[in-house]
Amino acid sequence: MKAILSAKSMAACDAATINVHKVPSLVLMERAAKAIVNHIINSYPEDYRICVICGPGNNGGDGVAISRMLNLAKRHSTIILLGDEDKYSSQLKQQIEIAESYNFPIYHGVDKSIFDESDLFVDAMFGIGLARGLEGEFLEAAELVNNSKKPVIAVDIPSGYDTNCGKLLGKAGVKADTTITFAYLKKGLLLGDCKGAAGKVQVVDVGIYLDEPDKEKCFFVDKDILKKMPKREVTANKGTCGKLLVIAGSSSIYGACYLSAKAAITAGAGLVKIFTHKNNVASIQQALPEAMYYGYEAFEEKQLLEEMKWVDAILIGPGLGTSETAENIVNTVLKNSTVPVIIDADGLNICSKNLELLKECAKSNKIIVTPHLKEMERLTGVPVDEINYSMEKVARDFSSSCGVITVLKNFTTLITDGNIIHYNGSGNQSLATPGSGDVLAGIIGGLLVQGIKPYKAAVAGAYYHGTCGEYVSKRVGIKGVLASDIIEEMAKINVLT
Repeated sequence: MKAILSAKSMAACDAATINVHKVPSLVLMERAAKAIVNHIINSYPEDYRICVICGPGNNGGDGVAISRMLNLAKRHSTIILLGDEDKYSSQLKQQIEIAESYNFPIYHGVDKSIFDESDLFVDAMFGIGLARGLEGEFLEAAELVNNSKKPVIAVDIPSGYDTNCGKLLGKAGVKADTTITFAYLKKGLLLGDCKGAAGKVQVVDVGIYLDEPDKEKCFFVDKDILKKMPKREVTANKGTCGKLLVIAGSSSIYGACYLSAKAAITAGAGLVKIFTHKNNVASIQQALPEAMYYGYEAFEEKQLLEEMKWVDAILIGPGLGTSETAENIVNTVLKNSTVPVIIDADGLNICSKNLELLKECAKSNKIIVTPHLKEMERLTGVPVDEINYSMEKVARDFSSSCGVITVLKNFTTLITDGNIIHYNGSGNQSLATPGSGDVLAGIIGGLLVQGIKPYKAAVAGAYYHGTCGEYVSKRVGIKGVLASDIIEEMAKINVLT
């Protein structure tokens, strides 16, 4: 897992590389430009006419260097400079001098004819330091690029977005097919509006490194997390592989508990028992004979407490509803649990009415909550639109105040215990399908009962879930993925052998 940085942290890395390690800024700029030039040469036809749009800062300096290197490599490239010449950075001025020494033409201002004639655009208007929306000729350039329907490469981050949260800062920002970012991922590339605008993101090494562990304790989850999962011992039996109690479903809803339980079994749980309304038992038994069952008709406190005694973890909430019976069940679990608890869906909606009970339970048990944005709104009172642009802060604050591990689900899922935070790097829009969250909760439960630490189970579960969704979508298409397909894919790429 690698660090993922805010604009402030990345600027500090830049400064340390230049001022402490004495690597000249121009050297870093040349490395960055070379990485993008190599990508263009390897990815696009030789006869493409490339328009490099440069802003007044160091991002613009990268752009001028890119265009110069392309021309030296016998590729047709045009430099367009935007902004007030009096505000050009010193590094941009140096790059202009170098380009002019080769007699490469430089155009100032938006020339629509050049845009019309170009086959590929490189967005080098603004980098990670942008604090306000695009205006004037910058906005005009962005709109011309977007309307051209031609391929776009963004330098470090698409122009027009907040580096820390991905929010579109003004009327429009550049929409790229590829973003090549330097040294480390930036948070905004995975969040908010920028997630869709960045296209495919590549991180390239230009010689900028963290001098110490990431102070923000913020990391990007990649496939390495699955390599670190423990393997099943040759002496294993179902009793040693963990026991999970799935408390889910209601009198008219049974799909959620089926999906959660099957996902847990497929993830490797040794024994899974479903505690659900009696209406569900017969139908689910036919589809999932591998699980055990108890069906209730009304709240049965004594039986519930008995069921809680033999398990290693509890998953509660999917399809449970918010009836009085459901509330009694959730409250009983929180008051009496002595094992880790995963709370999802309606379990969270019930908890939102009594956060003090949740906090009390978390003092003695590990609690993992798995809200989507609307459920997080109910838990925190923060509107969904605000959460979407402050996911990290909202998740950290909630985990810190309640003492829980939060898995905040969105197109990029964040996992935090209030101290450290991980951005999940897997998944795509295929996961926006009914029951997908139930599968995720089941996966986390299945990992948890096998002895994986709760935080690691949450992180690995999120990555595993997303990876399965990606694999399925390659076969059936983004819109064709069902929650049950995700579980079937788990069986094919199961890492817990």
